[in-house]
Amino acid sequence: MKLYFMRHGQTEYNTKHLLQGRMNTDLTADGRRQAAEARQHFADAGIAFDRVYSSPLNRAFDTAVLSTGFPEDQIRTDERLLEIGFGPLEAQRVEDLGSTFQLFFTDPEHYVTPEGAETYDELLTRTKDFLAELQREQPDGNTLVVSHGGTIHAIYYVLCGGPLKEFWTMTMGNCGYFVVTEEDGNLTVSETHFNEHYRTLPDWKENE
Repeated sequence: MKLYFMRHGQTEYNTKHLLQGRMNTDLTADGRRQAAEARQHFADAGIAFDRVYSSPLNRAFDTAVLSTGFPEDQIRTDERLLEIGFGPLEAQRVEDLGSTFQLFFTDPEHYVTPEGAETYDELLTRTKDFLAELQREQPDGNTLVVSHGGTIHAIYYVLCGGPLKEFWTMTMGNCGYFVVTEEDGNLTVSETHFNEHYRTLPDWKENE
C-alpha cells in the first residue's frame, strides 16, 4: 500500500494571498498546467494509481482529474478532505488581517479561532479519522489523495508528530505531494516532493 497526498494546483486566490477555506474556487491556467506536469511526472516515474480520493471543492477535484486522467465518476470525494474553514475571514487578503491572524501560521498554539471558523483540533480530528479509515481498508497498489494546503499540512503533521508549533514547518507548494507507506502497522512518510517553487504563502511566514 502506497498513499500519495497532493495539494491542488494554483488558484487566483493563491496568487493574491486570499483565504479560500471552503470557497469553491477554480484552478488558473497555471494551476491546470501544474496538474498536467504532475501527471507527466507520475508517468515518467512509472506510477499509476488504482484509486483517487479528493476534496469535493473544484480546485482539488479538477487537480485530481488532470493529474491522473481518472474519469470524474471514479474519483471518490470526501468532505474530511475539505480545506480548513476560515468562516468570516474567507476571501480576505492574509496580509490585511494583521498580527492576530498571522499567529495562524507563525504560532498555531496561540492562534485564537474566530467565531464561525474551524479550529486546529477540529481539522486534526477529521484528518486523523480519514487516515484511520484508509489504514483499515488496506487498499492495494497506489492511492492518490488530493486536498488543500491546510488539510495536507494536517495530514503530514498527524503522521510526523511533534508540537503544534511545527505544523507549518514544511512548505507544500501547489501540486506538491508526499508518499506514505505502512511499516509494522504504522503509517510513515517515505518520500517528499513539496514543490516549494510553487509556494503561495506570504513572505512574512516565519519559517520560510
